[in-house]
Amino acid sequence: MSRVTPLKRTAIIVRDLDRSLAFYRDALGLNVWIAGEAGAELPALYQLLGMPPCRTRWVILQSDDVDWGMVGLFELTNPAPADDTHPSIDRVNRGEACLVFHAPDVEDLHRRALALGLTILCPPTRLELAQHGVASLEMTLRDPNGVLVNFIQNLKGGRVGLSNRFPGLRRAPPAPRATAAKPRATAKAGTKAGGKATAKAKAGRARAARRRAGDGRSRR
Repeated sequence: MSRVTPLKRTAIIVRDLDRSLAFYRDALGLNVWIAGEAGAELPALYQLLGMPPCRTRWVILQSDDVDWGMVGLFELTNPAPADDTHPSIDRVNRGEACLVFHAPDVEDLHRRALALGLTILCPPTRLELAQHGVASLEMTLRDPNGVLVNFIQNLKGGRVGLSNRFPGLRRAPPAPRATAAKPRATAKAGTKAGGKATAKAKAGRARAARRRAGDGRSRR
């Protein structure tokens, strides 16, 4: 049994929160789940980040109303952490992580990324895994902070299945089925049963009356 839940979110220490929001919120369409700001009055926050007392602004974003697989953006100032850069920005680097999103239109995201001036490692490219019957259109880029991001648009699901939309979206419950006819049927059945019981009682009283009348005649 697993000792942890599925991945809740990925936290990114950003250089510029507003520029990061232009990508994750505006270009990708993620919506803000929660946001906040704190400084020395909340020491646990900077301690958890291994920082001296500093100011932190944060925004947690989600896809639709799903509160799993979210993206957290954290901007630290006064002081800011050292600006560590990747050895290479036009390829992956050993030890770095990559965010992976499924999307229904990778070409649209490519246009939006170009408009933001982001580094594109690989423009939309068709990838086929014949052994699994899978085909997808994929793109890899670096976000405004240099974080590696991969986008996948499923074209053919094969053995894996299509997943361009998050499967865990909460949907409105189905409308309840009409049940008005059942109580009426029950009521009718109850009426019939009650009528039968009344008729049996009347017949029993009539038999008792006839027996009493016969007893009276025999005495006479």
